[in-house]
Amino acid sequence: MFLNIRKQIDKRRKNLFPVQPKPPSGFKDYLMNRCTYVLAGNSNSRVVNTQTPSPANLHEQLKKLFVEQEKERQRLRVQHIVEKEKLVLSVEQEILRVHGRAARALANQLLPFSVCTILKDDEVYNIMTPEQEEEKDRHARSRYNGRLFLSWLQDVDDKWEKIKESMLLRHHNEAESLHAVQKMDWGWKLKELQLCTYSSEPNIDEEHVPMVLVSDDFDLLPA
Repeated sequence: MFLNIRKQIDKRRKNLFPVQPKPPSGFKDYLMNRCTYVLAGNSNSRVVNTQTPSPANLHEQLKKLFVEQEKERQRLRVQHIVEKEKLVLSVEQEILRVHGRAARALANQLLPFSVCTILKDDEVYNIMTPEQEEEKDRHARSRYNGRLFLSWLQDVDDKWEKIKESMLLRHHNEAESLHAVQKMDWGWKLKELQLCTYSSEPNIDEEHVPMVLVSDDFDLLPA
């Protein structure tokens, strides 16, 4: 029985060969190629220090608070950039997988020529019935055309656009939450320094406690 299993696997492996997919449109501009993502020590990173200097007319204690709050705002800005770039990298990887899947479908190859495929075959302990083999062959010979490929790409686009919308909504919520907390801390500091009365609502300048800007205008893939 063992020899029969190995014969089946050897027969299946004869149909496996490297398939070279065509690179997707704009591949040279992919983030994974440009390597401009945020990473410690990455000289190509597009992140610059955007910390705002404290206004000159502030009380000394308020200047210290401004610097502390600005560090928190900068941390949130960098966190948002990192999350956006992780999202872009995930989309790029999935697009490459779709192109690889299309190339294999065009070559009538069900499984990828990979180490994982070989290792999986090493753990086969049951012989396949003729019906199972026929079913596998039928799937391998499934009709592939350009319309199917476009539908795969559209599925990827729809999936990641929803994830992008959800992420941006969370970014806006995080920016607004941080702004609300910092305004509250600023108000308490004004009262501690007796720059306003405890009973009154402090008038806080937006320049003193700015909100982290969240940009909705970014593309998941190069145009």
